[in-house]
Amino acid sequence: MMMMINKNLKSLSFELQKSRFDHIWDVLIDIKRKDRNLITPRTLQVVLGRVAKPDKARDMLKEMKEHGCYPDVAAYNAVIRNYCIARRLDDAYSLMAEMASKGMSPNATSYNLFFRVFSWSNDLRNSWDFYGRMMDAGCLPNTQSCMFLIKLFKRNEKVEMALQLWNDMVEKGFGSYILVSDVLFDLLCDMGKLVEAEKCFLQMVEKGHKPSNVSFRRIKVLMELAKKHDAIQNLSEKMAIFGSSIRAPESMDEKECSDPVPSL
Repeated sequence: MMMMINKNLKSLSFELQKSRFDHIWDVLIDIKRKDRNLITPRTLQVVLGRVAKPDKARDMLKEMKEHGCYPDVAAYNAVIRNYCIARRLDDAYSLMAEMASKGMSPNATSYNLFFRVFSWSNDLRNSWDFYGRMMDAGCLPNTQSCMFLIKLFKRNEKVEMALQLWNDMVEKGFGSYILVSDVLFDLLCDMGKLVEAEKCFLQMVEKGHKPSNVSFRRIKVLMELAKKHDAIQNLSEKMAIFGSSIRAPESMDEKECSDPVPSL
């Protein structure tokens, strides 16, 4: 069944490319006569995602009902994506509001379309505001959302924002601890926030996730400089739970001072 659907979608895409997306509904209806099961929300998502002109794609959303196919969140996301690529964010916002007004809640993919644009333009304010809007709406970020945000926070050296994201992850259980923590620990170590780094490290372990060896080594070096030997021993024991062979040295040797720390 899945092979048949993929074959139909490829056939549909080929037909639409030949028509250069002109008279698109005529093409769709003609194809539907050949296979009545072809025009589905998934079909429309593919079609809308390939219509280069955002306004044309939006017009198609309005025409869908006339042809007995109601757009879903994925179809709306396909059109929002085109507006975001064109940097027409006001239109993209409007479309997201329209989707919500019809009883369809934007999902993490919907928000990620905006986070990507904000990341491109290094727009910290809108990213932070949009993150708050996402959480207020009860839509939990996924791993991609978290990575857009944490990388932007690191780029702008925003420790408080990064820690807020991390604490939300710990409290609500979304995102990837492993991927986000590497960037977070890099930021905290760069900014000399050793207490915060230790706290986040322990939170991660308590949740059953092993911090990367790279992050552990970097925190360990800073703790050696701060002569926090007890803390190093504690973190080393936590790492040993996961079978890590890393152990805390009694003193910082020359190699540890000279080894570069990989950056993310």
